[in-house]
Amino acid sequence: MLTISGLKKFYFVPDVNDMRCGAHRLLQIVKHKHHLTTHDGSVFIFMSKNRRTVKMVNFEENAYYVHLKTFTNGYTFMRLSFVDEKPVYSIDWKDLVAVLESPMIKQLTIK
Repeated sequence: MLTISGLKKFYFVPDVNDMRCGAHRLLQIVKHKHHLTTHDGSVFIFMSKNRRTVKMVNFEENAYYVHLKTFTNGYTFMRLSFVDEKPVYSIDWKDLVAVLESPMIKQLTIK
């Protein structure tokens, strides 16, 4: 269950997929590399290369918030594709929920 609501702005950052980075480091990358404001409560979404982990980070009221979701082996998040080639994409709440709540089966083994 998410503790964030659809009232925030959501941004997907496809070129950062190192899940070892903490909230402060991820927001520094967004601020310095992509020149976006990170202290307005906006939520930045990062996905691992294997699409098993999604990390959402935001900063508000003098605190960093990190939301992490990782699927077990065999499941991944759906692949996101965009019409335009941009370094950061704005994503709607309904699309974010669809990504987070719709696991994809990587492989089906039938015996």
